[in-house]
Amino acid sequence: MPKIVDHAQRRTEIVYALWQVIYLKGIDGVSFRSVAEAAGISVGRVQHYFPSRSELILEGCRQIVQSAEVADPEDVDASSDPGSVRALSALREFCFAFVPAGEAMRIGASVWYTYVARAVMDEQIADIIRASDRATLTLGIRLYRAAVGSEAGSDAGCDAGREADSAAGCDAGCDAGSDDSSSDDTAARAWVMRMIALGKGLAQEVMLDECSAASAKEILEAELAQLAAH
Repeated sequence: MPKIVDHAQRRTEIVYALWQVIYLKGIDGVSFRSVAEAAGISVGRVQHYFPSRSELILEGCRQIVQSAEVADPEDVDASSDPGSVRALSALREFCFAFVPAGEAMRIGASVWYTYVARAVMDEQIADIIRASDRATLTLGIRLYRAAVGSEAGSDAGCDAGREADSAAGCDAGCDAGSDDSSSDDTAARAWVMRMIALGKGLAQEVMLDECSAASAKEILEAELAQLAAH
């Protein structure tokens, strides 16, 4: 009976070895040989699945984005039960996901930051990261609306909306909105953008050992408590 080869699994194993190399040596340390040694396989096998070094590096970026994506609780939306325990819990999990808690997450975050730095000079990597950021923002906005409801969200995020209009590309803030829907959209987007920025900033502090993961989550929890109070 012919041996069944799981090619997807083999590609993933090579990518895991790539991440190990990036973690220890950075992207400049990536070569077919260094990845093959980390994976314990031949250089030929790496080249069989990844014909070029650049494609290997890009696939590593795609897979780390996938592994870091916040789980999407598809049953949670604004029409289900705004303000429910389930909706608030989903929003909390979304915010906490930015904090690297545990050694595995710290290693993953280190590799991720290496890719982010590389994106400044590599447009293909930048495209992958930008797409991930847009998807994260979209998910966060949906979870925010489910957690607070559209009417509550308008008041809770109004001030933040005014501050974030320019950065978010919005032409109208809470005061200038032509209808409640526009105001709600601005508030939701502004609040989520602020929490993402806060989460990423705290993640950096955790990585530099300037803040513990528990302390970072306490700061995020305080922000969530203010939202729930409105």
